[in-house]
Amino acid sequence: MIKQKSKSIIIIGGGVSGLAAGIYAQMNGYDTKIFEMHSIPGGLSTAWKRKGYNFDGGMDWIVGIDPKMQEHSIWRELGALKGKNVAFYDDLFQIETSKGDICTFYADPAKLKSELFKFTDDDEDKKKIKHLCKSVKRFSKSPSFSYKKPENLYGPLDKLSIFIKFFPYMGILTKYNALMIKDYANSFNDHRLREIISYIFYNPDIEYSVFPPLFTLSNMYNKNAGYPEGGAYGLSKSLETRYKEFGGEIYYKKYVKNIIIEDDKAKGIVLEDGSELYADIIISSCDGRTTIYDLLGGKYLDENIKGMYENARVHPSMVKVFLGVDMDFNDEPHSKIYLRDEPIDILGTISKEQKSILIRHYCHTEPSYSPKGKSVLTSFFVANYDEWKELSKDRQAYKDEKDKIANIVIKQLETVYPNIREKIEVIDVSTPVTIERYTKNYKGSIMGWIATSEVDVWSKQVGINIPGLDNFYMIGQWVSYGGLIRVACCGRYAIQTQCSKDNKKFRTVLD
Repeated sequence: MIKQKSKSIIIIGGGVSGLAAGIYAQMNGYDTKIFEMHSIPGGLSTAWKRKGYNFDGGMDWIVGIDPKMQEHSIWRELGALKGKNVAFYDDLFQIETSKGDICTFYADPAKLKSELFKFTDDDEDKKKIKHLCKSVKRFSKSPSFSYKKPENLYGPLDKLSIFIKFFPYMGILTKYNALMIKDYANSFNDHRLREIISYIFYNPDIEYSVFPPLFTLSNMYNKNAGYPEGGAYGLSKSLETRYKEFGGEIYYKKYVKNIIIEDDKAKGIVLEDGSELYADIIISSCDGRTTIYDLLGGKYLDENIKGMYENARVHPSMVKVFLGVDMDFNDEPHSKIYLRDEPIDILGTISKEQKSILIRHYCHTEPSYSPKGKSVLTSFFVANYDEWKELSKDRQAYKDEKDKIANIVIKQLETVYPNIREKIEVIDVSTPVTIERYTKNYKGSIMGWIATSEVDVWSKQVGINIPGLDNFYMIGQWVSYGGLIRVACCGRYAIQTQCSKDNKKFRTVLD
C-alpha cells in the first residue's frame, strides 16, 4: 500500500491566527510554510525593547486562563501558556474626575455596586447599577462561547446544545449588546455617573456597546481573564516555538505580492522578489482588505463581502506613548484615567476635545518589563489615521509631533508625579503609521471591525471561505473579531474545515 503524500499549505502572515493555523495543520499531517513580512512573529501581538525596557504593543489581557473554560484548552493546544505565571486583575481601571472624585471599576460586582452608589442618590440610577452588577455576576457563570468548531461544521445537535447552554444568559446578551455605552451613560440622572460611565471601556469616542466591558468584568471576576507572563510577544514566541516543534517552517522578511489562481483555484503565491511558490492550499492571515482587493485582485466578491468592506466601521488605531521611568509604581493602580476640565491639545486623535489621559503601568502584571525598581508607563489615545498618514509625508514634522505628544503626556504626569520628568530614561511613541508599516493593517487598525450587529451578520455570512475560490481560506481579525482567542480559533477553523474536506479526523495535542 502506497502512503498518500501529505497536502501542502502556504500561510500568508505569521501573526497569532497564521501561527495557530500552522500548528493545527502540522498536528493533522499537513506540510506547512508560513511567510511573514516582518522579522519576528506575532503581527499585532508584539512588543519591542528600548534600553533595557520592554514595551508591549499588543495585549491588555486575554481570556481563557481558567482551566474549566473551553478556551483554555485552545491555548493549551497552542502551547501559549505553558510554564507561564498569570497576573489577574481586581479591577478594570480607576478613574479620577477633574474634581478629584475617584471611582474604581471593580471586577467584584458587590464592590462595583458600592463604588458606583457613591456617585448618586437617585433611585433610577441605583436600579440600573444593580442590574449591571447583577449581570456581571450572572454572566461570570455562563459557559464558554463555542470556540472549538466553526459554524460551517455545526450539525442540528450542535446548534441546539449551544442554544440550551446560553438560553439563561440571552437576556443579558441581548440587552447590553444592543445598548451603546454613550446612550447608557446618558440615561443616568446624576451628572457624575454620566461622566464616569461614559469611560467604562476607556474612551467614549469609540462606539462600543455595553457588553464588551460587562464581558471583561465578568471574566476578570471569575479569574478567566489575565495577563500571561511575557505578554503579547511572549505569547507569539510560544506559538512560534510550538509550530516549529511540530515541524513547521516559517520564513521572515518575505512579503507576498500576489496569490496565484488557476481555474478559480488558489495554487500558490508570488513573493516581492518575483519568486513563485506553490501549494495545495493557500491560507491568508494578513490584512483583510489587502487579501480581498490586492492579493486576489478584487475578483472574488459577493454582497456580504462588499457590504462589510464598504460599510462596516473599521476599529480605529492608537497613538501610544511609552516611557521607561526610574521610579517604582507598585503602589499605584495598574490603569488610571484622569479627566480634565480643559481639552488636551493632541493632534491626530478622533476626539474633538480630548479631555482625558489614561496611564497604565506593568509593575503588577509583568515586572520583568523594566529593571528592578523601575517602571514602564504607557498612555494611549484613539487616533485619526488620515491625519497621521498625511503628517508622515514630512518626516521631520512627523517626528516633531510625536515628540510633542510625548511632552504633553509627561506634563500631565507631572501634575500627579511632580518629579517624573527627570526620572524618565526612555521615550518611544507609536502611531497608526507605525502599525501600518509593520503589519500592513488597513489604516493601522488594532482590532479589525468595530463590533455591531451588522458586522456580526456579515462576518458569519463571509466566514473563512471566499465565494467562487477553491483551495483557499481567509483567517484573522478581519474574519473573526473580538480578541486574541477568536483570532487563534479562526486558524483552527480553517484546518478543521480542510480536514473535513479530506475526510480526516481533526486531531489536537495538549501541551
